[in-house]
Amino acid sequence: MVAEVKIKANTIEISNYLKKLQKTIPQDITTALNKVSAFAVKQVTEKTQKGQKPDGGRFTRYAKTTRKDRTERGRQVAFVDLTDTGQMFRSLTFKANRNKSTLFFRRQAENRKASYHDFFGAGKKKVVRPFFAIGRKDENKIRNIFFKSIGIR
Repeated sequence: MVAEVKIKANTIEISNYLKKLQKTIPQDITTALNKVSAFAVKQVTEKTQKGQKPDGGRFTRYAKTTRKDRTERGRQVAFVDLTDTGQMFRSLTFKANRNKSTLFFRRQAENRKASYHDFFGAGKKKVVRPFFAIGRKDENKIRNIFFKSIGIR
């Protein structure tokens, strides 16, 4: 049995189609990065303000003096939400380009606060409450959002 395949192609059309793809793919990637970055900012903010760590679980409770101070100022003390004035989370944003996206705090003061909570430890006992991360479940959601945005899957 012999099979014969004939392909007729207009090389100009193919060439034009490939050029169009080269232009639209970087735009699609940038759009997808913007979408996943906005989702990541939302997840970090919402989970933290609910008192949840990125991968689940709760933060270490506030110290007694902190709870007393927060109660006097009308703040909630049922769980740690790392929110006092709200400036830190309002400062959380992102910047995306063709290749990558970066989450960051716009103001240096808020960046410093976040680093103490997330890495160095806050208060007299230097309690570390890691919040500035993406959980495993959220990584999968981000991956799906990205691929859906660029038309894969």
